[in-house]
Amino acid sequence: MSIFKKAFTLAEVLITIGIIGIVAALTLPSLMRLHQDAGTGPVLAKIQTSVEEAVGRVLLDNPDVVLKNLNASGLVGYLDDVLIMTSIGSSWYSLKDGTCIKITDKGESDGISIPKSAGSPDEYFFVTVDVNGRPAEANPNKEGVDMFQFVLTTHGLMIPVGSKTLGQGGEAAKCSADEPSYYCTGRIADNNWKVDY
Repeated sequence: MSIFKKAFTLAEVLITIGIIGIVAALTLPSLMRLHQDAGTGPVLAKIQTSVEEAVGRVLLDNPDVVLKNLNASGLVGYLDDVLIMTSIGSSWYSLKDGTCIKITDKGESDGISIPKSAGSPDEYFFVTVDVNGRPAEANPNKEGVDMFQFVLTTHGLMIPVGSKTLGQGGEAAKCSADEPSYYCTGRIADNNWKVDY
């Protein structure tokens, strides 16, 4: 009768742990990307609703305010009271939930072309959103990955750049995993706030 009990050797245990480590290293990046993508759409939808509601409240509380006559800093001054924004430099503002936005003067679009049907350049602002909440420090700070853009009309509507609503349905083709752009905002919105690229 043998007094030794059967067990795994140290080599077998180390090989098993090594295999588990390799599998984890291969699957974790894709799982992290899926998790990030799942959160992007709802954050963008929430920002769209929050800014639209804030602009509506500003217009309701200040009937003499005409958005068409404001510049970006004037608009920010009114929105600050409603959205409770904290300046973090370079025209970026952090919201309560940690998301960052930048409101740009009419017509300053980072190369985005807006159809004439959306109105003349003095009838809208651009709102850039950084969903990871740190535009100056956190990578990748890339259009269509963690930075997205909306058109804010003087009627208080936030329209995703590249969306069919803006008459840019074909522009969503300029959004892909290989070449993300601000037009991805519209693609996400038109896809029921889900990232599909």
